[in-house]
Amino acid sequence: MSPMKRTLTCLILLLFIGGNIPTEGAIEFSLVTPTESSSKATGVDVTVSEVSFSYTTSSDEEQYRMFSSNYPIIGFNRPQTLYVVDAVVNVPILLEALVENKGTASSGTIDVNIKVLHNEYAQFETVNYTLQLSSLAGGNSNSLTKTFTPTYSGNHTLIVRATSTVVDDEPMNDAYTSTITVARSYFNCDSLSGWTADAEWGISTDTGLSMGSSCHVGDGQSSSYSNNLATALTTPVMDMSDAVSSPTRTNGLSFFYTGSAATNDRLKVQVKTALGGWFDLRTVQGTVDQSFADGQDYRTFSVSDRGGISPLIPVPPEHFHTQTQFRFLFESDASVTDIGYYLDELVFVYDQKVRQEEYSLASNGISTLGSTPGQWGTVRVEVTNDGNISDSVLPRIIGLPVDWEVYYSNPNGVSINEESGVLLSPGQSKLIDIKIKPDVNATSGFSQMTFLGVSSQYSNVNTTLPMQFQVMPDREPYVVQPEFPPACPPGSSCPFSVEVQNKGDATDVFELEIGDSNLGNGWSVNFGWTQSEDILVRPDTPVHVDFLLTVPQNAIPDSMFEFTLTATSQNSSLRTHTQNIDVSALMVSDAEVGMTFDQLNRDWEVDAGGTVTLEYTVWNNASRQDIFSIDLSYTNQGNWIIESPPAQAAVVNSESTTTFRIDITAPSTAQAGDSAPSITPSITSQRSGMNFEGTEFNEITVRTVSDLRLTLIDSPTKLKPGAPVKATLEVENNGNGPVNAVISTDTLPNSWTWWIRIGGMNHTGPIALSAPYDDEDKISLEILILLPSEERASEIHTLSFRVDSSDGLADSWEEDNSIEFDAITAAVRIPSIVSKISETTAAVGGTASVNISVTNIGNAVDDSFKIMASISSSPPNDELFSFLSIGDSGASRPMNELSTLTMAPGQKMNVTVYVLIPESMKLNSRIVVVFDVIAGDTGDGSPFELNHDVLILVDSQRDLDVELSQKSNDSKVSGIPVSFWVNLSSASSRTESFHLEISKPDEWQIVCLGLLMNETGRTFVFEPGHMTLQTTDVRCELHRLDGPTDGTLAFSVVSDDGVLLWNDEQTFEFQIAQDDQFAVDAEVLATSIAGILFVGILLTLALRKRAHKNGVEESEHISKEIPEMLNEEVSRGPPISTTTQESISASALAGGPELPPEGLPPDWTMEQWQYYGQQYLDAKK
Repeated sequence: MSPMKRTLTCLILLLFIGGNIPTEGAIEFSLVTPTESSSKATGVDVTVSEVSFSYTTSSDEEQYRMFSSNYPIIGFNRPQTLYVVDAVVNVPILLEALVENKGTASSGTIDVNIKVLHNEYAQFETVNYTLQLSSLAGGNSNSLTKTFTPTYSGNHTLIVRATSTVVDDEPMNDAYTSTITVARSYFNCDSLSGWTADAEWGISTDTGLSMGSSCHVGDGQSSSYSNNLATALTTPVMDMSDAVSSPTRTNGLSFFYTGSAATNDRLKVQVKTALGGWFDLRTVQGTVDQSFADGQDYRTFSVSDRGGISPLIPVPPEHFHTQTQFRFLFESDASVTDIGYYLDELVFVYDQKVRQEEYSLASNGISTLGSTPGQWGTVRVEVTNDGNISDSVLPRIIGLPVDWEVYYSNPNGVSINEESGVLLSPGQSKLIDIKIKPDVNATSGFSQMTFLGVSSQYSNVNTTLPMQFQVMPDREPYVVQPEFPPACPPGSSCPFSVEVQNKGDATDVFELEIGDSNLGNGWSVNFGWTQSEDILVRPDTPVHVDFLLTVPQNAIPDSMFEFTLTATSQNSSLRTHTQNIDVSALMVSDAEVGMTFDQLNRDWEVDAGGTVTLEYTVWNNASRQDIFSIDLSYTNQGNWIIESPPAQAAVVNSESTTTFRIDITAPSTAQAGDSAPSITPSITSQRSGMNFEGTEFNEITVRTVSDLRLTLIDSPTKLKPGAPVKATLEVENNGNGPVNAVISTDTLPNSWTWWIRIGGMNHTGPIALSAPYDDEDKISLEILILLPSEERASEIHTLSFRVDSSDGLADSWEEDNSIEFDAITAAVRIPSIVSKISETTAAVGGTASVNISVTNIGNAVDDSFKIMASISSSPPNDELFSFLSIGDSGASRPMNELSTLTMAPGQKMNVTVYVLIPESMKLNSRIVVVFDVIAGDTGDGSPFELNHDVLILVDSQRDLDVELSQKSNDSKVSGIPVSFWVNLSSASSRTESFHLEISKPDEWQIVCLGLLMNETGRTFVFEPGHMTLQTTDVRCELHRLDGPTDGTLAFSVVSDDGVLLWNDEQTFEFQIAQDDQFAVDAEVLATSIAGILFVGILLTLALRKRAHKNGVEESEHISKEIPEMLNEEVSRGPPISTTTQESISASALAGGPELPPEGLPPDWTMEQWQYYGQQYLDAKK
């Protein structure tokens, strides 16, 4: 590795020399050369000529040497005076001192004292060692070393003093004095751990000092930084709050830097303020070295500060705090760029405050002198500085009794300021006198308290000393003025007494003396017959002294004089007290006390907690003015408050009155009807001492007070129409008696209903509550509110309820009689089914319709209102046909499928199922139509599911069967009757009446069952045939008398109600016979054949009826034939269901089949017939 140039400019050399130049305020030492030698020269002149520092380990030396005073540095041409610090705090340093004997004689053993003084404090030694050096011969020298660890950073003073055992001829040069600067922190740019590096800041090995690297902003020496930069390198947070607040020397930081920046680009050195902002300390600009190929030039700082030149960038003291950080902010503009700056060897120096551990105080009690109350006493203590630094002790007293006084002084009497205290050097002791004056009322004895000596620098450093102060006992006589002047009637002698007290703390004998110079002529005051003039009085036991007052006969009533009574302490004649005492002549009183008529006759009821006033009148019936003291006596006061009578005496003129009032307050918990205590007034004349008592009064009672409280416990936030919602309330009786409470509201619409429920049971009428002192004075109840289903959703309602007494008593506290809450109407969707029938009947082959009405009884649109209808029969029948119709449109909906509708609130819809009952349906079959509605919301997210069943009982049938015998295609012979059969059968469940009519050509005749058929036809009545088929076979003969030889017979069978109808027709042809004989033979032959045919038909019908009884049903497509006889085909006609029906309607309905003769099926519309008529007709077939 090629050696680095590492040269510094002349300017930098000059700047760094300031590292050891003392600034203003530093300690200055000068070497004084004495002008004269000692008259007794010893030839010994010991001096310390040189002191140097070095680190104890190679790693410390490598890390700190660049800015330290250790010299030389191999491979670096730094001048010897180019340094900032001598050591780093808490890093061991080796001090080497060279001691010389400049004299000519041996020095003897030399003591070398090494001392480091903190410049910011007086006599604070951070280091103090003494080493011994062997004797030095004259002109010789020797060195010694001492390793120590600096514990305080900052600017200090080093003193190394050599003292020989032989007297030194030149003692002024024994000591070597210099500065020693200790760094607080020292950073080599070998790692940025804990630092914050913004863009383009980092560690670079392009150049470096101690550790071969530096902190660089830019992109290395072969590149350049970017334009428009504002990027910073920020130190970790450092707690520098232990810096001295007003240092005498420069505190700050320094570092080496090199590199180059373009014009207008700069590096700002900043410190974070206590408020979080950044304060500019220094700005670096320009070029130091742009190329490191031939070595590197470095530069640092020289600043004029605090009266000197310092290599440190000054930092104002207020920026040393718990969150101190330094920032190197590089800024570039948009123009030319350069390689940037390289920083290394960052050192921070500030004067550290002395730590609390250097301070220590002690105290010791010396003496105490107590005092009597109100006098000053003294407690003397000694305080000692056991610390390593001078300190002021601030005196305090803990536990000083209230109203006692204290101050502090030196033994010479000079007061000590509590704020500045007493200054002590390390190891020094001083006396403090604590002056204490007890309160004049202080009790004698010892009072415990504590002396507290507090350090002026650290309040946690203190010394405490328990101490006691004695209050000496005192003796003080006191004569008490009588409450009322002693009095006596004229011409009499009356005893009285006066109280004498000892207000001191010790028992004493007081001497008493009466002074009567102010008494009137004939008046006298003397001690009682047994009363001594010397009395023993203890501090806590007053003594009543007996006297005798004599008033002369001629004394004027109410006249007054005075005498004096003096008490003197035998223990101290200075303690004495004299009291002037009035005496008077009495009068004869005549008075009354009581109520007048108006005062007595009034309402004496009072509310619980209320006050009533009694007014009394005092009558003075004497001939002189009198003065009365007023008193009351009463019994069983309890919690009643009875005002004391007026304390001021009532002065009443002769024959005059006065009044006084007494307030009586009932207890707040008094109950209705409670009585106040009985009260008796009395008055006593202060002039005569006579007492007068009034009449007892006991008419005050407690009025009934209503105080109900209604409390809301729980209330609904939503009101669900159609379903009761609950609010929970509590009613409490705070009145003074039982009460019946009534709950009311005026905020509910008329369409709403509400009721009360207590204990799960509905309640009507007032609610009984006991008095508060019983257990039933409060009750919890529920208010249930029911909204109609059509109540609109999302409406906010403010509902209020109140409670009142059912007796109409005004409540004493209206504010708690009502509650109020807000609730919103919930959106509800509730379906309902209404049907007037659950069972109906129908006939086989007929139709039936059943219906329900569905309604959305909620208050919100239901767009998922589902309806389904299903049908079943028992026994099952596959030919059963039905369809569903919803609303008035007539359109059908599929059965067995859900149909979804949108139903508005309150909307109603009719739902109808039409049923076509086939002819094959058995009688008494049961058809069940089930309506299902799935709609609405139950409240838990699921819909309501409703259903309704309608039973259709097939309990009737109408069945007409007509068979017409088959005609022969052969021509008939005119004049010979032609037989044919009309066979009628009824399977109806009711009695049927069928009317048979046969229309024929003119001159033709028909004989049926032996009777001629006229135009009105014949009627046949059938019993119910649903169990046993009812039949009638009608044999008819057709006779052609004249008229056409061919014609058509039209047959018609109709029920009496026209429901069942059958029509058919047959055509006949006749031939005219050749002669009469043939005609007769032919007729006979025909008659014979007809007889035979009749017998055959009867047999056939018998067989057919048997088949019907056995339940044999032949297919409607198979003809029921009767065997041919004599070439004439005769058969029973086909059933009515297979005949061609005669159309009633002249033309078919457009888009649908022709209507049947009976018209539209029951309950059908024309539109339904248009769509489903053909299905109906097909089912009928």
